[in-house]
Amino acid sequence: MANLSRLEALLIRAIQPNDPKEDIFIGQLRSEGANVHHLPVMETVPIDQSSDAGFINNCILNYSSYRRAIFVSRSSVYSLFDWLKKNVKKYPEGLPLGPLHYAIGKTTADTLKNININAEYPKQDFSSEGLLGLPSLLVGDHQKVVIFSGVGGRQLLSHELKSRGFLVDNCELYNRKYLKDFSNEINRLISEDILDVIVVHSGELLENLLSQVTLTNLSTLKLLPLLVPSERIRLLAQSLGFEKIIRSPSASTEQMVSILRECYSNRL
Repeated sequence: MANLSRLEALLIRAIQPNDPKEDIFIGQLRSEGANVHHLPVMETVPIDQSSDAGFINNCILNYSSYRRAIFVSRSSVYSLFDWLKKNVKKYPEGLPLGPLHYAIGKTTADTLKNININAEYPKQDFSSEGLLGLPSLLVGDHQKVVIFSGVGGRQLLSHELKSRGFLVDNCELYNRKYLKDFSNEINRLISEDILDVIVVHSGELLENLLSQVTLTNLSTLKLLPLLVPSERIRLLAQSLGFEKIIRSPSASTEQMVSILRECYSNRL
């Protein structure tokens, strides 16, 4: 019998529109017998090229002048290389050589590796805090850094690197868009008592989920086990009224599946 046989899991993170492969996390859960309901409450969309083209193009044209290049998500990788494809006449050789590359976690590092870029990443805490703990990012000495990210989001990484003496450019490549296409299905799964666990990868996703759940279903939702990838999101979930929170040591597929497997096998 598969380890997660008959487990009903709701996954709400965004679909990666430029990723040709099946989501690794979903694939792992399904291979172990789980039924995954992937119903995103958010999507990522490229920013308007006409409004932000100047700054983004400047970052790429001056790429070799940066000592560090940081990618905060898979979306930042896909968005940058989508930009290069759309502007291939300007960048016929793709991304210039120059900086050392960093990823906020293993999944983002693996995405970069698929396009032949090796990136350093934290081995346990896949977060801004974990990345900031890397020895090579402790002292800036006026070195230039570019951070590829989405519009908005946490500013901890940028602020802390500046305080350490790095010269930071924030290159925002995509927007996070509220998505309510699956609201009816999410509410149906909750009201019919189908779900065993909710998987949430960020605080923003959790808040988007709550905004789509009807008042009738809200108390039921907060009684369901909630799997989160960090202490920061655990504390947020707790403050929002969730009672059964499972914290993974990190957002890695291996650790999130492992702790889910452990918790699920305990209840069989």
